Amino acid sequence: MNDPWHLRGRARALALAAALPALVVALPALPASAEPAGAASPARSATARAASPVAPASAERPTVVLPTALAPEAAERAAPLASALDALLSDTAQDLGLSVELAGRAASRARPDEAELIERARASDKLFIAPSLELRGDDVELRLALASGGARSLRVRVERIARDELAVRAAVMLRDLVAELDGATAPPPLGHEAPCSEPCRGRLATPARSLGKATLAANATLYGGLVGFSIQRSSGSDDPRLLYPLLAVGAGIGLGGAIIIAEEWDVGVADAWYLGSGTWWPTLAGHLIYEGRFAEHAEDPDQERWASGLIGGTAGITLAALGLSLGRMSEGGALMAQSGGGLGLTLGGLVEWAARGDVQRTPIAGMGYGAALGWLAAAAAATQLDVTAAQVLTIDVGALLGGLGAAALASPLVFESPTQAQQRAWVGAAAGGFLLGAGVAWYVTRPAFAGARAASPSWNRFGLPMMGVIGESVVGSRRAPALGLGWQGAIP
Repeated sequence: MNDPWHLRGRARALALAAALPALVVALPALPASAEPAGAASPARSATARAASPVAPASAERPTVVLPTALAPEAAERAAPLASALDALLSDTAQDLGLSVELAGRAASRARPDEAELIERARASDKLFIAPSLELRGDDVELRLALASGGARSLRVRVERIARDELAVRAAVMLRDLVAELDGATAPPPLGHEAPCSEPCRGRLATPARSLGKATLAANATLYGGLVGFSIQRSSGSDDPRLLYPLLAVGAGIGLGGAIIIAEEWDVGVADAWYLGSGTWWPTLAGHLIYEGRFAEHAEDPDQERWASGLIGGTAGITLAALGLSLGRMSEGGALMAQSGGGLGLTLGGLVEWAARGDVQRTPIAGMGYGAALGWLAAAAAATQLDVTAAQVLTIDVGALLGGLGAAALASPLVFESPTQAQQRAWVGAAAGGFLLGAGVAWYVTRPAFAGARAASPSWNRFGLPMMGVIGESVVGSRRAPALGLGWQGAIP
């Protein structure tokens, strides 16, 4: 752990830099008497009065920085850190323009009663700063509370930070709290609304509604055209005089329906893509399932295949609409639904290959079943889970890389004339790599639970090996770096 007494110098410089913008902003608010004769103008005086309606709340305000409170079990271990933090906050408060008084400080490091602290501040009209520290594994949790005279509540900030960053974050937290205190104004009287500038009024009057209208319209138009084409193909007609009117009517109905839906409901971009996933993946699954399972037994497979696609698309749109009725869809949820169809299609093909023991035959039916079930499972999970788009993309990349890597490593099994057992072993290796890659990617991107780091010690708490420059050789005026192996870390 770094020497806690070095925190004072670092925080003092930071507090001066943080206070500089406030001084620059306060320059236009100088009184007219401070300007040279003849330099003041009515316009500039009005600007100065508007820029600074009241004096800063922190100017020469008497302030008491209480000793940093510590838990009884950590009092001995954190005492040096708390002492350094006391000096740091006192210096930072003075740099921010506060008048720090040492007479009102208590000797105890127990956390003060907050209600009593508020009453004490109101009675003395002073500003009380009450810091507290808690050790959280390799980190510390810093809590700053400000109680000012006239206020009926505390201003509190809490951050969990590394010990090396304590000086910087403590100074920034205190600066932000004081800035909030300076910018606080009394609420308007009852029955009077605060004036709003023209830009503010415009933002409030222009709601962002149906941002996914374009995405929804594009998907609906394309699917409407596909419906018209499917109807023409299912009828057994090849007459172009029937095809093009059906394409136009289907696309127009899809576009008009999307516009009506976007006007009636607030459709976001993620909502539109989620609904699009329910359109395309079930339609593709209907085509693949029919082609792989029923086409060889049908009298006219081409007609019935398009009808099967229409049935799948209609069912998918219905289920997606039911999913959206549960609430708004996030970007991660929409991407999860799209990803579920693609990953399910891949896994379904691998399952059919493993069942048949023949990788030379395209697993059409397996891909269809996998796409339908994968989309259905992912679409249902998207309505319940809160995931980000980055997490979903990472899992997709991990699954594809794992599957491709395992398939490449096991590729000698399918050289020349492989047996069914060898082909199944190759498929099993590819599927295992696929699932392993997805699992590793999920483990890496999973959200960290609160307090998990504090509950379990860090795996690298004893340090890590390092290789490179570990020292320097000095002979007279000549210097040379010393290369080698070393160990970097804190001594337990």
